[in-house]
Formats: sequence, structure tokens, C-alpha cells
Amino acid sequence: MKKKNITLCAVNSKYIHSCPAVYYLKAGLEKVLPEFKAIIIESSVNNTPEHILYEIFNSKPDIIGFSVYIWNVSVIAKLCKSIKAVNPDIKIILGGPEVSYGIEHTDFKNEDYDLIVSGEGENAFPAAVSIICGEEPTVDVKTDGKVISSPNIQILDDTPFIYNEENIISFKNRIIYYETSRGCPFSCAYCLSSVCGNVRFLSLERVFSDIDFFIRHNVEQVKFVDRTFNCNPKRAFEIWKYIINNAHKSRTNFHFEIGADLLTKEQLELLKSAPAGKIQLEIGIQSTCEQSLKESCRYAPNEKIFKNVISLCEESNINLHTDLIAGLPYESYERFQQSFNDVYKLKSHQLQLGFLKLLSGAPLNEIKEKHSYVFTAYPPYEILKNKYISYEENQLLKEVEDALEKIYNSNRFVLTLNELEKHFDTPFDLFRKIADFLKEKGLLFCGVSTKKLYDVLNEFSQNSGMNLSALLLEDFYLSENSEVVPDSLKHLTGLSKFTRPASSKILHEMDLAKEKKIFVKFIGTCALVIDYASRNPVNGRFNLICKKEVDFGE
Repeated sequence: MKKKNITLCAVNSKYIHSCPAVYYLKAGLEKVLPEFKAIIIESSVNNTPEHILYEIFNSKPDIIGFSVYIWNVSVIAKLCKSIKAVNPDIKIILGGPEVSYGIEHTDFKNEDYDLIVSGEGENAFPAAVSIICGEEPTVDVKTDGKVISSPNIQILDDTPFIYNEENIISFKNRIIYYETSRGCPFSCAYCLSSVCGNVRFLSLERVFSDIDFFIRHNVEQVKFVDRTFNCNPKRAFEIWKYIINNAHKSRTNFHFEIGADLLTKEQLELLKSAPAGKIQLEIGIQSTCEQSLKESCRYAPNEKIFKNVISLCEESNINLHTDLIAGLPYESYERFQQSFNDVYKLKSHQLQLGFLKLLSGAPLNEIKEKHSYVFTAYPPYEILKNKYISYEENQLLKEVEDALEKIYNSNRFVLTLNELEKHFDTPFDLFRKIADFLKEKGLLFCGVSTKKLYDVLNEFSQNSGMNLSALLLEDFYLSENSEVVPDSLKHLTGLSKFTRPASSKILHEMDLAKEKKIFVKFIGTCALVIDYASRNPVNGRFNLICKKEVDFGE
């Protein structure tokens, strides 16, 4: 077979993200067709199409493989049109979830590509290359016009470990994605995982070996992409146990998406023993409306979920994310507020408010007419309205999402929010009012500096009849290692001619004067002794050693 130059291109949603798919394709190609070597180009949607196009042509490709997702489908469609316009002899192979179930919803035209790989690509991609080169594939594949697919890999240990000594350096300061299983035992209407075949697992021996590699290279975060990591409780227990026993000296954080209702008593006890910040859990609650969950084929006992989340929160050693989805069937604007309030009270470290999306191939397509869904005609195909929630109400939730992301999910305003919550009927009411205030100030849906947010929240609390400046300044001291205090809080810091000698006295009395990272901060006559040596690995805040009142005298 005549050798061809092959480029695999990933267009990620952010620089910190990576695309394991192109690495699997490269390994699969070079295993089946060892005479071929593939070049990987990773870019992001934040780069211009012209810049990405330059990188692609600079690799001098004969064949290009694109991994297509909901966040990059529009960009890749533009790239394909440009590539074919410049050189129609270049062959383009598309793959990924956004093209595996049809392209009618996309901007791709028949002339924009040569083949589509549907489903898992380790075997189908090399077959597609062989077909383009005029050769018979050496693996079992099915073809349907320009679509090619191969049976799912049943023994996952046959897939390569895509990270190695050479490429791990390129993942510095980026999230590493890692899978130990494929498929999902559940059938959520809005998700594609259930249509990806039966659940298949890597052997524990292989997983342990891979984890050892991450620990040895002290990578910052490994995000397990298993859709429900703990669907096999015994297996999940063994992997968590291995991490806890072996990763305690590394900086690596391991992120898992789990079903909290599946957690066993033994797992809870094990997780509570994990070193702080070593394990991060994402828990998809989505709604507390039983009718909505049932219609979405998502039903899970919320009582058990809440009990287990509260149990984990009490230990304060695991970073917890909880997820909600707005726009599910039967959930009105008013009913969603209840779901928000129910989940907010769990006090997870992040509450992620997402919006229902219509994914091509997902079971939701079968019931969208029943519930009068209207989605955007462009990616990410997000809900605009349905029978139960109007477009205007949906936009109100968008505003709350922005306020939640700026104020709650930053973990900067913990003390202030705890006090603010006491003065509003519900958490949703509080964030609805914060959103209104941000909107009034022209600060919704745009970047706002951290210090500006302290000033904004200070003004908001004063307008609501409260003076929370002292709490805000304490939040600032515990979140920011900075000498520059937000403008609206500077009056509370005191005069240096009084605070400096008082600070020195306190540190000497506590035998901390030689500690370079421990400082005394003042809020009026209250002194806070804070350790700035490192942040709490769970909540990202600095450690408050003590608080004491100070008499500055005359």
C-alpha cells in the first residue's frame, strides 16, 4: 500500500482540554497499518479557523481525520469546505458522536468529506484509510454508502494506553482524560452513552498500571470519562482503594462521574479515608421531580442520593460537584426552582446548572414532539422552550446560571453567602436577585474581575438592607493572597501604623514570626491569622489559624 501522510485533528473547547480520541485513532492506525504514521494536531475553538487551517496544511496531509463533537462541529464544517476548496485531492474522514448518527443536523454537505467512521474508531479508521488507498480492509467492517463502522471492541485491554513518556509532556497544565470502561447500563433520554453498546471494562491490573503512570508523572488531574464509574460497585471500590493507598504522595487529583445512589456503605467509608483533594466526584442529580426523571429514563432514589452526598460533604475531604438540567419533561419554571433549592441545600462545592440539549441519536429525539420541544438549530442544540417552560422563563434560568457560576461556584464567597441566604426565602430567590443586580449593572454574561465581584456583592447586600462588608473582606482574605483589597472594603483594613506592630506582636506571641507564609490580616479590630503556604485542596481557600480581637490603644 502506498504510504500516505495522515493528520488527525482535534479542535477542543478550551486549551486545557485534550482529545483522547485522536490518540486512540493514531494507535489503532499504526497497529493495523504499521507502515503509516499519523501526525496529531490539537487546537481549540478559541483559535481562528484560518490559524487551524494553516496548521493542517503545514502538516502536508494526504488524508485528514477529524473528531467531531457538539462544540466543534461548526468549526470543522468550515475547515472541511476550505480544505476541499484549496485541494480537493485531500481525503477527509469524519468521526465522533456528532456525525455517528447522521449529518442532517449539521452544516456538512456530501462534497465536504470522503468517509464517516461511525462509532468506535480504532478498527474502523484504519479500514477507512485502506479503502481510500484502494485496498481491502484487514479488519471486519460494515459500509453503508460513505459510512463505515466496525463491531465494538469487547476486550478493552486490547486498546492501547495512549499516554507515554514522549507525549505526557504535552499534557502539562491540561486535563488528562482516561477511560476504564465504555458504554453505560442506563438509558437516559438525553445521553448517547446508552446507545454505545454493552458496558465493557479494562481489567483492574491494567487500570492499576495506568494509574501508576499518572502518579509517577505527578500529573495535575485525571478525569475518568466512564459515564457511571461506579456501576460496578466492587470494581469501583478496588480502584478507589488503589488510588488512596498509592497516590497520597502525588499531587494528582482523580475525577469521577458517579451515581450517588449506587454508593455502598463500604465505599462511603473508604472515600472518607481519602487524602483531602485526592478524589473529586461529579454527581448528576438533574432534577428532584420524579415525573421528569421517569420520563427521561433517569429515575434514581433522590432520598438515597441526598443522604450519601450529605455524608460525603460532612467529611470535607472530597470535592463534590452536583449537576442539574433545566428543561426536562414536565418540569416547569416553578418546579425547577424546587429542584434548585433541594440540590443547593446539599452545599456541594459546585452546583452546575446545565440546559437540556438534543443530541443526534439520543432517545430524546423520540419524545421531543410529545413535549413540544424547540431547540436551537445550531450547536449545542440547546432548549429554547417546551410545553412546560417558556422561552422567557428559560432565559431567566440562564441569568441565574451566570450568577451561580460567578458567585457560588468560585468558592470565594462562602461566608457571605451563608449570611445572605438567611435573608431570602429560598436559595433560588437569592440568586434570582443577584442575577437581576448583575443585569442592572451590565455584568451578566461577561467577564468580571474577581475584585469587582467583591464590590458588586457588597453593593448588592447593602441595597438589600445588610452590611456584610466584614464578611466579604474575610472571604477575600481567605480566598486571595493579595495586598490589593477591593475598593469598597479598604476602609476596614485599618491604618498600617497600628496594624503593623499589632501583627508583629501577634505572630511573636504565637511563635510564628519566622513563618514566611503566615500573615495577620485586619478587619477593623479583628485580627485574622492566615496560613498562605498552600490552598485547601478541596475548596481552594487558605487556612484560617485563628481570629482574635485587638486593642490598638491610643
